[in-house]
Amino acid sequence: MRPFIRLFVVCLLLGNSWPARAQAVAPLDSLQATYPFLRTAANHIENAQLGLQHFYRRLAQLPLLPAVLPGGRVSVVHIGDSHLQADEFSGRTRRELQRTYGNAGRGLAFPFRVAKTGGSPTFRTVATGGQWRARRVLAAPDSTLPIGLSGLSLITNDTGAAFTLRIPAQHQPNYGFTKLTLLRQPGPAAFDWQVRTAQGRLLGTLRGSAPGLAAPLLLDSVRSYVELNTVRGSARQTTGLLYGLLLENGHSGLLYHAIGVNGAAVRHYNRAPLFFAQLPVLQPDLFIVSLGTNDAYDAGFDPIVFGQQLDTLVSRLRHRCPHADVLLTAPADSYRARRYRNPDLARLRTVLRAYCTEHDLAYWDFAVVQGGYGSMRAWQQAGLAQPDLVHFTTKGYELQGLLLYLALQDGYASPSSR
Repeated sequence: MRPFIRLFVVCLLLGNSWPARAQAVAPLDSLQATYPFLRTAANHIENAQLGLQHFYRRLAQLPLLPAVLPGGRVSVVHIGDSHLQADEFSGRTRRELQRTYGNAGRGLAFPFRVAKTGGSPTFRTVATGGQWRARRVLAAPDSTLPIGLSGLSLITNDTGAAFTLRIPAQHQPNYGFTKLTLLRQPGPAAFDWQVRTAQGRLLGTLRGSAPGLAAPLLLDSVRSYVELNTVRGSARQTTGLLYGLLLENGHSGLLYHAIGVNGAAVRHYNRAPLFFAQLPVLQPDLFIVSLGTNDAYDAGFDPIVFGQQLDTLVSRLRHRCPHADVLLTAPADSYRARRYRNPDLARLRTVLRAYCTEHDLAYWDFAVVQGGYGSMRAWQQAGLAQPDLVHFTTKGYELQGLLLYLALQDGYASPSSR
């Protein structure tokens, strides 16, 4: 371990601040001692200097740009499955990156509870009126409820349908917001949306007929609670179709958008064209793609077919956001039916690594860092994985998120990466 990294380890453990550009790696020695099954020496991003060139350049520029400029923020978009929907893995990476480079806000949020599914602990949503219908990216294509950039969509035909959005007071960091952007389907049939305080005071109205996916609203102060409700201004307005929300605080720094859907595989995102079409609104500098667990559990997994599906996904990401880097991550080791190790995961990882080599993409092999083939059993015995030997506990996801942050920082610490 480099000397300045050892010094940073002490600062991190003590909770002291440290200059952002020196924050390269945290307590890998300590983690290795605590969890002997880890292979922390392998915790690095392969091809980082080439594959993450744009992302690292943007990080280096960040302190030089005032918040009022478009370049005053760095945007990361992390795409995945159930390992991301609860936002424990991605949430830890977000916290560490924002502590290092600045907190520009929570970023993309979706009303998971209104859709009757689980979501991030960084915000809470509750339906307070009307009937809501949800659809996720796993469902068969349906033109009446297309899937947008959250991987889920929410629709109502009830005027006055409403839900609340609350940032928990005890959560750190503070994701209070001064700007709320509604990501919705516009048009003459679209409801207007009113945004109100807990006391019912109107903060603003977002017109359904206004063009474009994004309907922004600048707030009068930092808010941690709002209620959004649909309003019919004319007889033509019959539908409210919501793709998500953007929560920003007006500061320079980093936005880390997590997009995770339980059960999702690469092919599911590929059949949702609106998902790719809407991604530019997030202005990504880096895509992190953490898919593959569900792909490798398909009966008769075919590496050639998976490679084709992967190419479709990455090609569409790069077509829509040509300046963004793409980091592919290998799925964790896991078991079938709680008893049998899954050899298809190794075959899938081979496809991922070869694809990254061929297309100059960055690659993080978490399965190796985790401990290799069969290591999920050790994680479960250490209280880091669930009894299903597929999903992690909160503590396990937090560790995975920390390891990803450390790997990203290790690449950024290399002089040739900037």
